[in-house]
Amino acid sequence: MQINGLVNSYSTNNHTSNSKSTNIRDYANYLNKKFSCLTPGNNASVSVTSGLLRKAMSDEKTASWLERELAKAPDYIEAAQRSAIAHGATLKSVTIEFGEEYSTMTTLTVTDGGGTDSDIDKWLERVREKREKQKEAEKKLEKKHEPERLKEASVTEEFRGKDLDDLLSQFSTKMSGTLDLLSDVTFDVRG
Repeated sequence: MQINGLVNSYSTNNHTSNSKSTNIRDYANYLNKKFSCLTPGNNASVSVTSGLLRKAMSDEKTASWLERELAKAPDYIEAAQRSAIAHGATLKSVTIEFGEEYSTMTTLTVTDGGGTDSDIDKWLERVREKREKQKEAEKKLEKKHEPERLKEASVTEEFRGKDLDDLLSQFSTKMSGTLDLLSDVTFDVRG
């Protein structure tokens, strides 16, 4: 991806810059890390114009659209492959470029023969593997932070009653429907 040194601030669904301003190169690097489809293969590539990068840095709607489209880009290429095969042809090369004003330019080279191009297959497999690794890393991070979230979500309720049956009745009424949401419940009954 060719990049100019533009300074601006940016925010996306899953990433917000900690600094007040950053440059287009940092934003492009963020996208490259998040979307492995931006690393070109021998016969497949996905790119973003510098104009769209500038716009996405300053407009959350554009940033959301761009990330959604980058996530779908490998699916678009697989669909093009299936379409070529269905017509007895082979997709030999594909280029997708996302540009300003939500434009997408796709260039395809298709030849007779049917089947798939091994270089495109390797590229798609690499993209899938990286996507799976990212999902696993996100799950591990969620599990790591789960105890902290549970501590933050702790709730204290006090019940007063004439006997244990009265207390349990009050507790059951209060908690009906919410026990499924709780994974660890501790009871402290004091006399």
